[in-house]
Amino acid sequence: MKLLMIHVWNEKEVSYRGRFSNLLSYPSLTLATLYSLIPEGIFDQIDVVDENSQRVCYDREAYDLVLLTFDTSSSLTAYKHCARFKKTGAYIVCGGYHASALPEEAARHCDTVIVGPAENSLPRFLQDFVNGTPQKVYKDYNVCAADFRIPARDKVTRRKKLRIPALIANRGCGNSCKYCSMRTMWKSDPRPVKSVIRELKELRSRIVIFYDPNFFADREYALKLMRAMKPLKILWASNATADFGYDHELMQEAYESGCRGVLIGLESLNSTSLRNAAKRFQDADKYKEIIDNIHSHGIAVNGCFVLGFDTDTEEELLALPERVDKLGLDLCRFAILTPYPGTRFYTEYEREGRLITKDWSRYQQHNTVFQPKNMSPKRLDAIYRKVWRESYSWRRVLKRTFSSPMAKSPYVLILLGANIGFKFLGIDKHRRGTP
Repeated sequence: MKLLMIHVWNEKEVSYRGRFSNLLSYPSLTLATLYSLIPEGIFDQIDVVDENSQRVCYDREAYDLVLLTFDTSSSLTAYKHCARFKKTGAYIVCGGYHASALPEEAARHCDTVIVGPAENSLPRFLQDFVNGTPQKVYKDYNVCAADFRIPARDKVTRRKKLRIPALIANRGCGNSCKYCSMRTMWKSDPRPVKSVIRELKELRSRIVIFYDPNFFADREYALKLMRAMKPLKILWASNATADFGYDHELMQEAYESGCRGVLIGLESLNSTSLRNAAKRFQDADKYKEIIDNIHSHGIAVNGCFVLGFDTDTEEELLALPERVDKLGLDLCRFAILTPYPGTRFYTEYEREGRLITKDWSRYQQHNTVFQPKNMSPKRLDAIYRKVWRESYSWRRVLKRTFSSPMAKSPYVLILLGANIGFKFLGIDKHRRGTP
């Protein structure tokens, strides 16, 4: 039998696919993890396609089984693949964030839907498939982190990806922000420290990235893991929440274990917006102090912001580039608020009649898909693009880079590359208006 696995990419999306994609596109663990779950001896041939840098061919091989994983913005492309491969006689399976949030929709396009994590569900489905008794839906959230397989990274292309390997210690999150779809897939369950250290050693890389939604969420676990990492003498980066910037012991242990950068979802400089989004840390006036604290420990900060909260005004959003400058961030990212299926914002906006489209291909954080409170969707689109352009002027790119804690380190080139990559991200190719 022949199996094709596809990590679907929105065919209309151009960001992260340009000439600077290898500065920004982190290696995905999705296909590598799925591959590791396939029992040996079932398939004579397994092909893997990451659409970020590869193309799907419908008639090159006759596959018995096609497995697709996708998020909301990629779902329409995925459904097109489903229809084409069904014509070849393949059995179609869908999974990932969107299929987990809207399984009934996904089921209209495929034969089986895998809801939530695949660690238990995929092997069970494959056994049923071999026995000729596949079910329509598989759902099992009772997954133990101690049983996680090491991703089969060698089976997935690294083309057009940042040449820094990634791994996960705890893929869940205990927070419940209204815009986040994390809980549709994962629960917080840290892997055994020995398992993470073993994987780090196998990677044989001087630099790694942790994909954990919040590496420091379980403080005692993070301390134990970081202390075990010190002898490895690696450098690493991760996600964190704002309160990390008040825990000096945690920051110092992070630096000593090799942490040189954290990504923090600051989201808004308006504390009311943070409260309305159910953010755990809600005092935006403390951001400058937090960033300075983190910098004092030699760690750079990538701050992420969301535009389109109900309290946002045009004046506040247009002032973002200058206000971000004053925070002293080393890197910054922006997104339009996107109420993904499975999130509390989606439920609220749908109930209020504020969703203006369910063209899922537009749910990629570059276009407004709902009615904002204080401006038109077209105006929010235009302001978002203006904020990106102004925040990534050459003057700001160079100032951020060479004012960073990394400025005197050889890894300043990584930071410079990331800033340049974001400058040429291709946001304007989604243009819908001008300020």
